[in-house]
Amino acid sequence: MKALFSFLSLLVLTICQAQKYDCATKAKEYQELLKAKDFGASYDVWSEVSKKCPKESDALYTDGLTILQYKIDNAANQENKEKLVREVLNLYDQFYKNFPNAIPAYEVNKAMALHNNQIDSKSEILLLMESGFAKAAKEVKDANAIYTFFSMCYEKHKAGDAKYNADTTLDRYTLVNSLLTELQNAEVENTNDYKTAQRGINALAKDLVSCDNLEAYFDKNYNANKDNTTWLTTALTNMSAKCSAKPIFNTMAEKLHALKVTSKSAYFMALASLKQRKFEESVQFYNQAADLETNPLEKAKIYFTLGTGLLANDMPKSRETLNKALQFDPKMGRAHLFIAQLYSYSAEECGKTDFEKKAVFTLAAQTAKKAALADPKLKAAADKMAEDFAPQALTAADISQEKMNGKALTIGCWINETITFPSK
Repeated sequence: MKALFSFLSLLVLTICQAQKYDCATKAKEYQELLKAKDFGASYDVWSEVSKKCPKESDALYTDGLTILQYKIDNAANQENKEKLVREVLNLYDQFYKNFPNAIPAYEVNKAMALHNNQIDSKSEILLLMESGFAKAAKEVKDANAIYTFFSMCYEKHKAGDAKYNADTTLDRYTLVNSLLTELQNAEVENTNDYKTAQRGINALAKDLVSCDNLEAYFDKNYNANKDNTTWLTTALTNMSAKCSAKPIFNTMAEKLHALKVTSKSAYFMALASLKQRKFEESVQFYNQAADLETNPLEKAKIYFTLGTGLLANDMPKSRETLNKALQFDPKMGRAHLFIAQLYSYSAEECGKTDFEKKAVFTLAAQTAKKAALADPKLKAAADKMAEDFAPQALTAADISQEKMNGKALTIGCWINETITFPSK
């Protein structure tokens, strides 16, 4: 009985002490210190809160990472620096333990903490990367982490490590390349970072990822994965840039499209049909891909590819398709540039008189200038194109001589556009 009483007393005391510690107030205290950039004082309070209130909020961990990184950057020596980095690794473990949904790829974060802080532990970094990408590859958004993972795998491959033979390394290549392609569409604000990482990976692996190697790799693995839409999409994505003429590309594209019709599957079918010179089918598949695409910017890219590719010689359809691209992405200035070129090619066809022929070039110049308004980065190209059209376009004297000041002229033919001339 006495023992039970002692236990209950201790329990009550513990509860009372816990109640006395105000997690929210203490958290606010270290946050105010952190805001004031008093990292030393904020660390002391934060450290106390992290031990006593580990489930307070996920901000406790993100703030802790900020505080610890400051201390790492200002460490007195390498020994202290590594000790602090190890504290970061422990913090990531606790973060995942208490808020697993907030940081599913925590092992990749741990690996990058070691890598970015130049801790000489390559084997540990690669082990963490392998585990992290195996468990939560889709959650990795850091372009540098994706590049670092592949570069370390490729380094092992080049060194002759049996674990990283050609097939294993191609496994990693197809994974990271597919991730970067998807991220360029999903995380638009970081597109340049993802493109840079992808270029780096492709340059690094250029001897490994020849079309012949990719064909052999996907051919060998096809039967085991032919009903796996994710695997097929990844494979086709990796072959689409340069290797869509290979028979295995067509086989995989047909299979994916049969399993599930999506914008991507239709796009791959368009590429496969194009390489087989089935041009009408290819146009149909491009249009289907655009119809099924839900991202306006991606929809515009598909229409642009179609309008400047297969339909380029059919000027009315080309312009119609490019106008669809502009409908979904008004900032796509390059579409205006292509339409301007189409107009310039049609001066003889659509102009009955010299004045009308010159008017076509005037319209072409005006259309080129729209490109700069849509996308300021194209100003130099737009100005150059308009300048090239100027010698064949109408002058003020031409307009005055025809008494067209303040009037409008409709250019017929397939162009069917109206130009309004200045009053003077």
